[in-house]
Amino acid sequence: MPGGTQLVWFKKDLRVRDHAPLREAARRGPVLPVFIYEPEQLTHEEFAGHHLTYLNDCLRELDASLRALGTPLVVRIGEAATVLEELRAAHDVRAVWAHEETGNGVSFARDRRVRAWARARGLPLTEVPQNGVIRRMVNRDGWAATWEERLSAPPAPVPDALRPSGAEPGRLYTHAELGVPASTKVIPPGGEAGAHVTLRSFLTARGVNYMREMSSPLSAQSSCSRLSAPLAFGTVSLREVVQATRVRLAQVQAEPDADPRWVRSLRSYESRLHWHCHFMQRLESQPDMEFRTLNRALEGLREHEWNQDFYDRWQAAQTGYPLIDACMRMLRDTGWLNFRMRALLVSFATQHLWLHWRRPGLFLAREWLDNEPGIHWSQMQMQSSTVGINRVRIYSPTRQAREQDPDGVFLRRWLPELADVPGDFIHAPWEWSGAGRLKYPPPIVHEHEAGRAARARIAAARASPDFEAEARRIYVTHGSRKKADLRAERKAKGLPEKSPPTPRPRAIKRNIMSDQPDLFGHAPTPSDAPKAIVPAGLPDSWQRALEGEFAAPYFRELKDYLVRERREQTIYPPAADVFNALRLTPLEDVKVLILGQDPYHRPGQAHGLSFSVRPGVPVPPSLRNIYKELVTDLPGFTPPRHGSLTTWAAQGVLLLNAVLTVREGQPNTHAGQGWEHFTDAVIRAVNDQPGRVVFILWGAYARKKKKLITAPQHVILESAHPSPLSVANFLGTRPFSRTNAALEEAGRTPIDWQLPTRAEG
Repeated sequence: MPGGTQLVWFKKDLRVRDHAPLREAARRGPVLPVFIYEPEQLTHEEFAGHHLTYLNDCLRELDASLRALGTPLVVRIGEAATVLEELRAAHDVRAVWAHEETGNGVSFARDRRVRAWARARGLPLTEVPQNGVIRRMVNRDGWAATWEERLSAPPAPVPDALRPSGAEPGRLYTHAELGVPASTKVIPPGGEAGAHVTLRSFLTARGVNYMREMSSPLSAQSSCSRLSAPLAFGTVSLREVVQATRVRLAQVQAEPDADPRWVRSLRSYESRLHWHCHFMQRLESQPDMEFRTLNRALEGLREHEWNQDFYDRWQAAQTGYPLIDACMRMLRDTGWLNFRMRALLVSFATQHLWLHWRRPGLFLAREWLDNEPGIHWSQMQMQSSTVGINRVRIYSPTRQAREQDPDGVFLRRWLPELADVPGDFIHAPWEWSGAGRLKYPPPIVHEHEAGRAARARIAAARASPDFEAEARRIYVTHGSRKKADLRAERKAKGLPEKSPPTPRPRAIKRNIMSDQPDLFGHAPTPSDAPKAIVPAGLPDSWQRALEGEFAAPYFRELKDYLVRERREQTIYPPAADVFNALRLTPLEDVKVLILGQDPYHRPGQAHGLSFSVRPGVPVPPSLRNIYKELVTDLPGFTPPRHGSLTTWAAQGVLLLNAVLTVREGQPNTHAGQGWEHFTDAVIRAVNDQPGRVVFILWGAYARKKKKLITAPQHVILESAHPSPLSVANFLGTRPFSRTNAALEEAGRTPIDWQLPTRAEG
């Protein structure tokens, strides 16, 4: 027999369409298609009765499809390597074919055993990629191009026929025979034919308003693709979905009368297909993230504070927050929720209830019908803020309820005990005077207090010395490379790698699932109306003074620009430090403003204060020259060995740069993107203060801002810049003693310019 028997091992690829292992095996000899019920998976904490129900549906149809091609599916029970050895010995197996799988820790160990078994016998084992996940990937550079190359390749044709191996087929097994308790969940049928029906209905009808309707638990049930379970069980390939989406997008773009919502919805959906593999890649690259906190600097954040009562009430849908409990009941009844509601459940459990992510993660994995370990554990850690390269997301359950289910239709459907609650109180029934009569518990925690406490604890953990280095390691290994994504997309469309320069478009409001920090600390809202984007932790005085800037269109465009930049480039300072100058010096305390141009652009230097660097970083040349001037200007001044100027900020010295961010190694790269408009508003706000402020303007760039300072009570001190290029004209200008003299003349306390021996902040 040519080539001998070719064993095709089906795992999470239960289809005959676009199945490269099956196609290649069929070209070489008789085919032995095998599925193995593995006891270690059937008894796994993440496996439940509804998974077996769906699996058997898929296997039943797969068997029928294979029989139509010429051979039945061979079904066995047992440990994979043992079963494969028995089949090899009995049927002269000369090669094994399979798809690569990114699964849980058990399947990872199983695959290693199978590879060792094949090597020991000199048996060729070929594992073919079926998505954009890359084995043995060192970092994310080039990942997007590989994703595009794989997903745009032609699907593998279905073999014309399969020569049988003569193996006894076996049969499917019931829940009772496999020892898996049956489930009462109401789930869709599994199988390849149903998957393609679902795909067509989404692309031709249901998905028209996907982008706008995917977040609400009401509209998402029909507007989402509902392909997550078919993709998880492999009854449709990701390549088929990507290519069908692109074909449909081209169709609607060519149809003059097509609903314009299709274009943005299909583009939005394709971006989610990229994220599908992006998150699976994290588990592939770091398998222990299923069990261990991804960011090692954040280990211990929740491990020692388990609250069993909180956990029990959360999984029993008895938290007292209607949207949390309604989502939990829907999940337990159907095995499905849309992405926003999944994130809400995780955020509430790990942030408001402060539960460690592992046990809630096991519970949810068992409940999801479409459990995909790579996506699931990545999201558990992302929503728990233990990755470290994402902004901290803490969803308000009450706000989400009002925004996503404004009339309470979803809440009343799943919480019949709230049937009598008036519509004005359905989202927060504890506020209703009749709440005492309800058979529904009061809130388990105060959401705002719990949210604030969680943010504070996470912020404290992120301030640890090891956090930034660990976050950088994670970004190199796991962070997205958006620029590469865009290049690959242009290549797929036959366009030049670089597009011609065009005017910068106004930002389009999107619900972005970002995997880079959002320095503004706010989640997107569904409304198209512009709303203020206020940086987290800003003093009230700055919030009031800059309220108009935070709501202005340019500020939203600037925010979107920075989100893109942080996906594509290394940006300084870190997102959490960008607004430190305003955080450390409230507007009412400003006595001096020292204006710089843009931040230091080398690793570890910038932390949001002009001319200042982080503790432990060598003092840069300009600051060394400032220290030299202080020595001659102020008798007794002793230069410290560090460059942190936070003690000046605490005394009322606003250390402001005109541009607040920069690319690594590329000075002034963020000029002209909107920062100047914002910092001019900061200078004007200081100019409007009634007390005297001394404005120190060093260099030609800073002196151009003199026109913004118009109030007569203020003092402006101008000179050359302390840079080595102009230091000769800077030394001897005595700005520090002159500043204190001007402050004392106005009855204000002078600045103590002497810096502590050891750095602070």
